[in-house]
Amino acid sequence: MRLIDDLESRARERVGTVLSDKWTLERLIGVGGMAAVYAGKHRNGAKAAVKVLHPDLARHKEVRERFLREGYASNRVDHPGAVKVLDDDVVASGDDAGTAYIVMELLEGESLQDRLERGPPVGEREFLSIAEEVLEVLEVAHANNVVHRDLKPENLFLAKGEGGQSRVKVLDFGLARLLDGQTITSYGLALGTPSFMSPEQAAGRIDEIDGRTDLFALAATGFRLRTGRRLHEGANPVELVTKMANFAAPRVRTLSPEASEPFARVIDRALEFKREDRYANAKAMREDVRRAIGELDGHARTELAMEPPPSLKPPSVPPLPKPPSIPPAPRATVPSAASVRPPPPPVPPAEPTMELSESDLERSASAQSSLPVLTPPPRRKRRSVLPWVTLLFFVGLGGKLWLDARQPFTATTTPATMGSAAPSVTSAPRASVSAVATASVSATATAIATSSTTPTVIASPPSRPTTATSAMAPRVQSPPARLGPGNVHNVGPSKRRKPR
Repeated sequence: MRLIDDLESRARERVGTVLSDKWTLERLIGVGGMAAVYAGKHRNGAKAAVKVLHPDLARHKEVRERFLREGYASNRVDHPGAVKVLDDDVVASGDDAGTAYIVMELLEGESLQDRLERGPPVGEREFLSIAEEVLEVLEVAHANNVVHRDLKPENLFLAKGEGGQSRVKVLDFGLARLLDGQTITSYGLALGTPSFMSPEQAAGRIDEIDGRTDLFALAATGFRLRTGRRLHEGANPVELVTKMANFAAPRVRTLSPEASEPFARVIDRALEFKREDRYANAKAMREDVRRAIGELDGHARTELAMEPPPSLKPPSVPPLPKPPSIPPAPRATVPSAASVRPPPPPVPPAEPTMELSESDLERSASAQSSLPVLTPPPRRKRRSVLPWVTLLFFVGLGGKLWLDARQPFTATTTPATMGSAAPSVTSAPRASVSAVATASVSATATAIATSSTTPTVIASPPSRPTTATSAMAPRVQSPPARLGPGNVHNVGPSKRRKPR
């Protein structure tokens, strides 16, 4: 806003000056991002609108050439809806040396932006009527290989014609691109007004800009009039252009659920992110706009912002007198939901045309990359438990094999341990245990006494003792006979010891 105020104050200082000894600037009409428009008067008395390029931009030769090209692009659109350019020149000497200007037909009326600020709000039916006229101009322009690239409310002029009829005029072909090879190298990467740029235009893909770019900008205007907000929001123009290039536009009814289906259908179709999903050309969109107008007229309430003329209003009939009656007691009335209309959307402010160079976008990318990045702490490497499981398995398997191999060896080489084991008595009284011990001692003594006269017999392993279940003394088996000097010869030959 401060930039616009500075430009406007400097533009007012030009009022009263004469350009090239021909055109006197009588009054200021408006100020844009690239130029200021004055009501001028030629030295022969002719009146016209004089558009003067801002001094800061006039120093750049390429910008100056593109500004003067507006006249050629506009005059190539042979349609009453395109403003006519009458002359163009560059001031050669004096204080205004180097200043470029073009002379156009002087129009009476107001821009769509001024109409919005003046009020009342523009309804769906009225905007579709405006869009139909704009699409007629775009159809002719695109047929002549001219793309406007900067459609917005400030460049749609509601001109007053003969008999009070208004007609839409498309202004400012200064950013128009000629598609037949006569275009000049772009001064910036992204040219236009950020809020109305198509994705390919915001991304600077110049080769992809065609007539569908203008359809997107026209639909963005309708979206803003209906919802009261831009397609995307950004803290600065660079951020806004970045979002326009990378994010799809929201649907109309997500922000304005009360929008009619025909209106939302037209706007959403033209705002598709991919060019292939939009209308193929201006003619196809104009046919759908006409269809939507017919649907609103036949099935929906017409939302004209202006009151109908008195000739179309039904005549008022005085009411018949009624007999006097007792008035009923006052009763509080609650308005119905149908009678409560949502408040109109806020008036969108005017936006200047912007030029974003490649360095601006690079600085935005570097600013985003300079932000601190939080990196997660390094994760500890998890070791596999499979080796430990395998080791435990083989240790257990080896232990089991070792125990299985040792069990029969222990049973055959430890007879003393097996013979000395007392039989288990679980339920017999203590007297039976004493009898078992006495019997075992006597049997052992008898075996020792007879061992010298009788051959030695190796006893078989003792049988499993049985549990005593009554007072009967348990069966006790005598231990094997001991080996002595008298029966060494009974041992096998392999067991004999050689004399020393």
